[in-house]
Amino acid sequence: MPIGKLEPFNIHATQWPEYIRRVKQYIILNEIKDELQVPLLITVVGEATYSLMCDLCSPVHPESKTFEDLVQLLTEHFEPQRSEIAERHVFRLRRQRPSESLTEYLHNLKHLATTCNFGKALEENLRDQFVSGLASEAMRSRIFAEKNIKYKEAVELALALEAAEKHAEVSAATTAMASTSASGLGGEVSEGLHRASAQRAGARGGSGGGAAACWRCGKQHRSDQCRFAQYNCDQCGQRGHLKVMCKKVFSEMRSGLRTGARSCG
Repeated sequence: MPIGKLEPFNIHATQWPEYIRRVKQYIILNEIKDELQVPLLITVVGEATYSLMCDLCSPVHPESKTFEDLVQLLTEHFEPQRSEIAERHVFRLRRQRPSESLTEYLHNLKHLATTCNFGKALEENLRDQFVSGLASEAMRSRIFAEKNIKYKEAVELALALEAAEKHAEVSAATTAMASTSASGLGGEVSEGLHRASAQRAGARGGSGGGAAACWRCGKQHRSDQCRFAQYNCDQCGQRGHLKVMCKKVFSEMRSGLRTGARSCG
């Protein structure tokens, strides 16, 4: 009984290099003999890829080719030689998008780097572009302050800063909730908590007559210019705001307060 399973190759959705590596591992794992490797490949790739094989091998049939020949033909078709300069140019232009977490941003950078032929300089280039493309200027400046920081260290520091920022936002919302509860806003507690969090976060952004606090993230800027406008809330799943500004969070806090008040009474 063979170990594992190989699905047909999807010409429109699957990367050929990744697929053929899986095929080769399947061959090794199941100890497929050399004379059976071509029949195996023809069988597993599916109808569309086999039809393409026939076109690429014409006027002979794929069955007359070696396994290595078929792999090479398909590789040249699906992965034509790319311009290293052009691929690196695309890599250098990549920036963290408003809706991207750091882990998503790094994953996408790594994917772009696969066609850049960085070799031993891969981590150095990943580090430089990861830091340069960060959406947060404060985070980038903090990493710049570190001398001779390595790739993994830069990533770990950025992730720690991201976690600290999220923790600070949640803590600020909790503080605003407690303050608003003490003021006794009655039936409008949930809305009051939501406004209080925005006002408090706006105050942290600076004093004076600047922009009102953003209802999306709580910071002091216009809501239509907020970089979290396309962000999906971790709490309610809706797009357009952070968890710290989610009305569902404040509603749950309100319920907790009422429960606590009843137990104290």
